[in-house]
This record gives sequence, structure tokens and C-alpha cells, in this order.
Amino acid sequence: MNEAVMPVPSSVPHESVDLITDRHPLVFSAGMSCGEAVTAFARAENASSGHACLTDENGRFAGVIGLRACLRAGADDPLETVAVRDIATVKPTAALDATALDMVEHRIEYLPVVDGEGRLVGAIRGTDASHYVVEGLREDADRFAGLHGTTGDDYFEHSIWSDFRRRFPWVLGLAIAGLAAGYVVHIYEDALDALVILALYMPMVADTGGNVGTQSASLVTRAITAGDVRIGDSARILWREMRVSLMMAAMLFLFAFLKVVLISNAADVPAGLSLEGIGLAIAVALAVQVISATLIGALLPLAAIAVRQDPAIVSGPALTTIVDLTGLLLYFLITTSMLGITGVVQF
Repeated sequence: MNEAVMPVPSSVPHESVDLITDRHPLVFSAGMSCGEAVTAFARAENASSGHACLTDENGRFAGVIGLRACLRAGADDPLETVAVRDIATVKPTAALDATALDMVEHRIEYLPVVDGEGRLVGAIRGTDASHYVVEGLREDADRFAGLHGTTGDDYFEHSIWSDFRRRFPWVLGLAIAGLAAGYVVHIYEDALDALVILALYMPMVADTGGNVGTQSASLVTRAITAGDVRIGDSARILWREMRVSLMMAAMLFLFAFLKVVLISNAADVPAGLSLEGIGLAIAVALAVQVISATLIGALLPLAAIAVRQDPAIVSGPALTTIVDLTGLLLYFLITTSMLGITGVVQF
């Protein structure tokens, strides 16, 4: 018998094929005829796959019998004439995940399980392997969507108290961190006094950063939930978001510059400065904020999944606080540097 044996991974598997092995498959002996086999197929309760195993007089695996092959043959033909002998088999200790995936990829409908001495242990049906693979994909999708482990599997499975406990630490911590945003405004009070127009465009910069960051975080979270991306795709995601953010930054740079130059009141500009210079500084700050917020929005869902947290709980509140804080810092650092407003930071 020329037996092709599926390779067993060198690492010790967490689950073996025994989990989905049918320990009592339909078994025929070598002395049976095809007519007897067809009758046995019709009476058997475990012949849904249309396959059975053939064994010799010592109980060793000798091949696979297909119902269709028996029907095509004569009723008196011996089973040995229709047995498929050159067929893959697998050991009972083989890794389940690798074996099931191989069966799905190579469309193997029936896989005998034999021990080291060639004795038949059981058989795996292709439908069982497919179900195992599908369930594994569903679990992976749930895990990457933040619905596995400590976050729970369903919104309504949490009690009010447990829902409060999983949300409150993040909200409190980010509220404390949000105080830093107010402190940034405080240390740049002199800059705002010297150039009031900077205060007029602070909401635009903050809102734009929040919008692009939320958009990026939502798209990445949806891709993770759908199973389209994994943690290992982080570099590709950042490279993609970087290119998109550069295009948006260029568009919003032009918008901000024209808005300052065409709409702002020149009377609000102190001596030594021009609307064009102020517009350029604000536009640069806005463009940098767009790039920064987009990348932060893409990173936060990935970071939440990496630490086994629900991105819906973590990335939303964290995004608001981080983007506001970094946006204000970038706005004041860039505008005061480009406009030459010095001596304004007092700690």
C-alpha cells in the first residue's frame, strides 16, 4: 500500500485532530462485494460523507471506499477493485488547525486517521473540518474587534456595574489628562494677548483634528472587525494613512490660508506682521495637525487590540484627549515659531 501521510508539525499542537475525528466510521472488510457495500451505505447512520474505510484482516487501514464508485461497479465486484489506496492519512497527534486548513484548501472530503502501526483510528469528514475553520475565523474576527476576553462578547451581557467599571477608569484618566490641554492654553496666554487672531482659529484646528482622527479610527476599527486587517498589518496601515493624510493636509492647508487672508480683519494684525504670514503659519499648523491626528486615529484601535481592550471604549475617548492636547501644542509651537512671537511661555 502506497500511503501518503500528512506531515505533523514539529511543535506540540494545542489541539489534535482527535477533537473532530469520528471514532466509529463506516468500515468495510476486504472480502465484501460492491453490492454489499451499497446496502451497508444505505443502512448506516454515519455515512453522510459517502465514504467508508477499508481494512485488511489485521485491522490495518487499506484504502477508502466511495459510494459512487460502488454504484458504478458491478454488484459482485470485490471492494478491493474500487478502493482508493493512494490517499492521504493523518496521525491522531496531528495539529487540528493545520490539518483542517489543509483539508479545506485541498478540498479533501474524507481523511482517515491511522496510528503508528497503520491501524485505523477514525476518520475526519470534510464538512467537520470546514466547520472548525469557520469557527476559528469567527473567533479571530471577534478577538480583533475587541470582543474577546476581558471585554466580553456582547453589549447586553454586561451588568450596569460591570459596564461602569470597564468605562470609568478610562474616562477618569483621560479627564485628568485633559487638564493638560488647558495648561497648554495657559502657558501661551501671552501669545494670545499679542495676537488675538490666533484664538479665532483655535476651534477650527481642534475640530479638524478631531474629525480626521475619528474618521481614521472608525475606518481602521471597521477593517479590524471585518477581519480585513491584523496587528501585523500595522506598518501597511500607517503607510496608507500617511499618504491619505498628506493629501488631506494639502487641501486643508490651502483652505486655511485663503480663509485667513480673505476673511480676517487686517486691523487685528499688529505692526510687523501680515495676514499672509499669519495665514501661512496657521495653515502649516493645521496641515501638521491633520497628519498627526490621522496617524493617531489609526494607531489607537490597533493599540487597544494589542493590549486586549475594546477599541470602542479606549480609542474613542483617548482619541479626543490626545488629539486635543497634541493639536494645541502643535498649533502654538508652529505659529509662535513662524511668526517670531518669543518670550510667551512662562512655566
